[in-house]
Amino acid sequence: MESLTTQLLQEIKKNKKYSSIADEIVLEEINNHLKKNKVEKITKQDIKEIRSKLHRLYSSYLRGKKSKRTKLLHELKNVISREDTSKKPLGVVDIINKILSTAVSAKERLEDYEEIYNKIFQITDKPKTIIDIGCGLNPISYPYMQIDNLNYFAYDIDNEDINFLNEFFKIMRPFGLNGNAQILDAKNLTNVSMIPNGDIIFLLKLIDLINTKDAKPGEELIKILMNKTKFIVASFATRTIGGKPMNLPRRKGFELMLERINLKFEIIKTRNEIFYVISR
Repeated sequence: MESLTTQLLQEIKKNKKYSSIADEIVLEEINNHLKKNKVEKITKQDIKEIRSKLHRLYSSYLRGKKSKRTKLLHELKNVISREDTSKKPLGVVDIINKILSTAVSAKERLEDYEEIYNKIFQITDKPKTIIDIGCGLNPISYPYMQIDNLNYFAYDIDNEDINFLNEFFKIMRPFGLNGNAQILDAKNLTNVSMIPNGDIIFLLKLIDLINTKDAKPGEELIKILMNKTKFIVASFATRTIGGKPMNLPRRKGFELMLERINLKFEIIKTRNEIFYVISR
């Protein structure tokens, strides 16, 4: 007889929205639910509550347009195969933009990517290695970084996104991008502590996702990551889900936390996002 955990995992992942989230992520929420509730037999309410928790925590990862981006990746591969690998091929940026447009956060940054990276690298210098936690499709923006040779370690919770990124990295390898994508739950600090070191670590719109009850998870994550890098770039949305500007876009509580643990920061603002470039 299957365990309650296995049964719940199967039931939750029957919903297409959650089917590609890594099993370990779903199992963590299942185990949390079972610890808090005496479950002898699975009910629809159990499934509903766990799915609701997954949606609250990971809604920014639950993207559509995956079939469209797969077609675009094939198109990118075909364009590159016809071009001279000693230079950036014509048409690549146009396809890159279309792929970025299939993800909400990446689409919001589309008009600002060049400015974002210019301003970040003015502070940090151009990196040789980037770590991107909760990356989504952000690694696809590599051409906007204008770096000829880059090691890029990308981490997310969605199996389909990870597979997609690894295909992208394979295609872009002749143009100086040496990338690898893996599953990682940013709330699992033991696993986070085992990732490689990097010149910059991106936490783009991630802190709000893990600070669901209080600010402690984000603080602990930053403390661990500062042992692995000189700079962390953390960002937050400055507009509501409905697209309206937030009344208080700066995160004063976050800034006070950084000061309390003796970290410095510089701020970069775009129309949709505020970036904190954090250092010792």
